Amino acid sequence: MSTDLTMGLTAEPRRDRKSRTVADHGDVRRYQHGCRCRPCTTAATAAAKKRKYLRETGRGSMVPSEKAIARIWRLRAAGLSDAEIQAAAGIGAGHLYQIINNGAPILRSTATRILAVPVPAPSGQPSRNGAHVPALGTRRRLRALSAEGWPGKALDKHLATGDGYTSYLLRSEGSTVRLFTADGVRLMCDQLRGVRPEEHGVLSSVAAQTRARAEAKGWAGLAYWDDDDFDNPDFRPATSDEGISFIQLGRRRHEEIAHLASFGVPEAEIADRLGMTPKYVHDTLRNMRKSAVTA
Repeated sequence: MSTDLTMGLTAEPRRDRKSRTVADHGDVRRYQHGCRCRPCTTAATAAAKKRKYLRETGRGSMVPSEKAIARIWRLRAAGLSDAEIQAAAGIGAGHLYQIINNGAPILRSTATRILAVPVPAPSGQPSRNGAHVPALGTRRRLRALSAEGWPGKALDKHLATGDGYTSYLLRSEGSTVRLFTADGVRLMCDQLRGVRPEEHGVLSSVAAQTRARAEAKGWAGLAYWDDDDFDNPDFRPATSDEGISFIQLGRRRHEEIAHLASFGVPEAEIADRLGMTPKYVHDTLRNMRKSAVTA
């Protein structure tokens, strides 16, 4: 029988399945991979003491991720691709998406690296980033442009997309669009605000028909929106005195909600499809049921 007292303490650690390599002895990462030699154990003990000290002095190693996530979105909006953000922040592939999707606390060192990435000056061009973002703001902007009389073909030309693309976005019930699409629509909205389509190649009859269709659907024009409200799911725009009344708008909303609910569509999905808040849909259906019972 072996009398080597170090047996089991210097055994080779488990190796990473991807790299098949581990850190040097004395590195806490090697301890985490299974090595229990004296240098690795000492390093792990020291790291544990440091974490405890930081926690007790209010400087824990984990911090909220909100600021880091906000910086990622600013970098995306400024035109950086996710690969460029990962490289600049020293984040591994997939880590960026994990941070955004989980919203959980992250290492202070990770947050520091992300916040250290400078935000480029706006280029005035749509983002090149293909990340998925909520589609609500994009649909609202296109609806507002329709209310101003801009037909789908004219918007396709401004976006330099294939024929029918903006009409597809208006009809789509998807919950997300690509960031470069959302950014392109936002820039187009800024460029066309206050511009009459009849003065830019759109026939007066076509513009009038587009406005009439938008009015019938209760879509408010650009004048009734602040830019931040487009992407706010809790904001519902008012209509003009010349448009449909609040009573008509409310009736139409109730009819749309009742129609979807009759087919068993969940409340959250109804809210997403119609661009309303879940609370508004829930309260409306609750009041409808109460009215049906008392009728």
